[in-house]
Amino acid sequence: MANKSPLDKVLGKLEDLDEANLSNLVQRLARERKLLETVFDVIRDGILVLDESGIITYSNVQGRRLIGLNLDQVDKVPLLRAAPDLARSLGLDRIMDNTRPEVVVRDIQIKYPEKRFLRVYAVPMQGSVNGGKSLNDAGITVVLTDITEEKSNLEETIESEKINSIMDLAAGVAHELGNPLNSITIHLQVLQRTLSKSLKGLETFEKSMKSLDSCLREVQRLDSIIVHFLKAIRPSVPDFQSLDILEVIEGVLLIKEKELSAKKINVQLDAGKTATSIEGDPEQIKQAFFNVIGNSIDAITQKSDIRIILSEENDYLTVQIIDHGSGIEKENISKVFEPYFTTKNTGNGIGMMIVHRTMKNHGGEVGIDSKKGSGTIVTLKFPKKGSRCHFLEQR
Repeated sequence: MANKSPLDKVLGKLEDLDEANLSNLVQRLARERKLLETVFDVIRDGILVLDESGIITYSNVQGRRLIGLNLDQVDKVPLLRAAPDLARSLGLDRIMDNTRPEVVVRDIQIKYPEKRFLRVYAVPMQGSVNGGKSLNDAGITVVLTDITEEKSNLEETIESEKINSIMDLAAGVAHELGNPLNSITIHLQVLQRTLSKSLKGLETFEKSMKSLDSCLREVQRLDSIIVHFLKAIRPSVPDFQSLDILEVIEGVLLIKEKELSAKKINVQLDAGKTATSIEGDPEQIKQAFFNVIGNSIDAITQKSDIRIILSEENDYLTVQIIDHGSGIEKENISKVFEPYFTTKNTGNGIGMMIVHRTMKNHGGEVGIDSKKGSGTIVTLKFPKKGSRCHFLEQR
C-alpha cells in the first residue's frame, strides 16, 4: 500500500472537522501556497505546470519572462500558442499521439520574446492512482534554464581557439618561409660578388648586376613582409605610454603619402580643440591606423576624399575614418573582423582582425558602418588618458 502524504491524511479527515478547524486548515494551506509561490518566484529557473491538454496552469515569474507571458495572460493559455518552439519540443503538437516520453531533457532555441537558448527538463505528473499504478497523466512539470550566456561563452571560446590555431599555423608557415629566404639572400650576395669580379668590364655586367639587385630587393621585401606579419599576429602585451593620437595619425599619413598622391586622394584631418593625448602602445596603435587608412585608400578609385575626425565622447577619444569608396556588402560586415576574410584581390584578411584585437587590448572599441557603393565609416574609441579600463588577469 502506498504511503499517504500529509495532505491526503488531512483530506481524509475532512468529515470530522468542524467549521472553525476547517477555516484554520484553509488559511494554513493558503499561507503554504503563498510561501511556495514566493520561493518559486525567486528561483532563477523558469517553472511551468501544464495540464493533460498542454494548458499552462501555473508559471513562476522567470517562466513567464522566458516565454513572453504577462501576469494577466497566465490563466488557461495553451503552451502551443504561447511558446510554439517549446511546445513542439515537448511533443504537444502531436494531438493524436498520446505517447509521451517519461522525461524530456534537451537544449532548444526559441525566437520569442527574444532569441534565447533554453535547457528544457520536463517530467510528467501522475494522475489518479489505483493499486500503486498511475491510470493517466495529470500533466507535465517543465523546468526551463536560460543557457544563452553559457552557449555564447562556449562559442566565443571555440572561435578564440580556432583563431589561435590558425595564427599558430600561419606563424609556423611564415617562420619556415624565412629560413629559405635568408639562404637565397646569402647566395645572391655571393653570386653578386663573384659576378662583379668575373664580368666586370663586359657588356653584360651592368645588366646582370641590375637583375641581381632587383632579386635582392624583392627577397628583402618578402623578408620584411614576413617579419611584420609575425609581429602583427603574435599577441603581445601593450607597452602603455603617453602619446598623442594626432601625431600617430599624421605619421601614418606621411608613410601613405605616395599612395594618396597616386590616387589623388585628399585627406581632411579635423581635430578641432579635442584633447588628443592617450595612453597606449605606439607601435600597435600605429599599425591599427595603418590598416584602417590603408583599407580606405584601397576602397577609393580616384580623386576622392578621406575625412578623419577626432572628437570627445564621455571618457573616450573617438576617431572616425570616413571614405566614399566602394563600401562593404551588408552580409559581409559581420565577417570583417574574422581572420583571413577579405574582398580584396591582394588582401591577406588579417588587417581588421589586428585592429579589433588592438582596440580590445587598449580597453577601446571599434565599429564599422558601411553601405555598398556609398562608403565606409570606421570608428575607433580610445579611453582618455587616466581613464583606461583595467582588465582581470586572464589565465
